[in-house]
Amino acid sequence: MKPFNANESEMLTEGQEYDVGQNDGKIFNRVIFKGTKNFYGKNMMCFEDGNGSQITVNVSYNSFTIEENGQFPMPEDLITDKE
Repeated sequence: MKPFNANESEMLTEGQEYDVGQNDGKIFNRVIFKGTKNFYGKNMMCFEDGNGSQITVNVSYNSFTIEENGQFPMPEDLITDKE
C-alpha cells in the first residue's frame, strides 16, 4: 500500500480504471484516470468514462477512489438461454 500523501495524483496511475466517490454521494464507476490539471489554482483530477466523456473531480470533494482490477461481467454476460 502506498503511504498517504496530500497530493492525490501521486496515488493514482494514468490509464488505470477507478471507481471515484464524492462526498455528496455521487459515484463514477469504471472511469480512467487521465492526469491532473490546475483550475483557478486548485488541483483537479481528470477522468474519462467509457463513452469518452470527461469528468473533472476537485480533490477536496473526493471521498474515495478504488482501483479496478480486471473485467467485470456485463448484464448480457449473465443472460442464459432456458430452451
